[in-house]
Amino acid sequence: MNCLSADLIYMYLEEGLSAAEKQMVQDHLSSCKKCQRAMEERRLLVEASQSLPLWKVPADFTPRIMARIFLEKASPREWIATASVGIFAAVLAFFFVFMLSGQNLVTLLANLSYTVLTFFRNIIVALAKSVKVLSLAVEIIYKFISSLLRGLASIATLLGPELQILLTVGVVIFSLLFLYGIKRKFLVGEKT
Repeated sequence: MNCLSADLIYMYLEEGLSAAEKQMVQDHLSSCKKCQRAMEERRLLVEASQSLPLWKVPADFTPRIMARIFLEKASPREWIATASVGIFAAVLAFFFVFMLSGQNLVTLLANLSYTVLTFFRNIIVALAKSVKVLSLAVEIIYKFISSLLRGLASIATLLGPELQILLTVGVVIFSLLFLYGIKRKFLVGEKT
């Protein structure tokens, strides 16, 4: 048998295993020194964490955190001031580029408008291509699923009703066991 995983060790310590699983872990521990050391280390960690005092949260903890997350809304005056500074900075940057480029103002504005129009044209083309690819992908997936369902329907007509019921029950049981396994895997260590 392979060595025990950390998840299995914690489940054993938290008594979250069935009797058969618990016996299997005990049998493995009787012959594996490495797992015995790992089990002892985890046991000490669990005991240490359980011996810690509960942390007292200050009464104003939530309001202080929420005040930092959701700052007060800016007033219209602050919005106008911020927008003014932004527009001024953009105009100033434009005139610096104008002075440094050595071009006249009309040529610079024409180049700027051409660049902006080219940028938006490229974005619109890329967006149109993305929509087309997405619609083709949806169409392919739809055709695949419909073909799969038609194939399953044709197979189902070849099977008797008893076998169809047996297969349906088997798929339902398998699905439930799969979901239970996923739930158990995600909730390892969550028990208190």
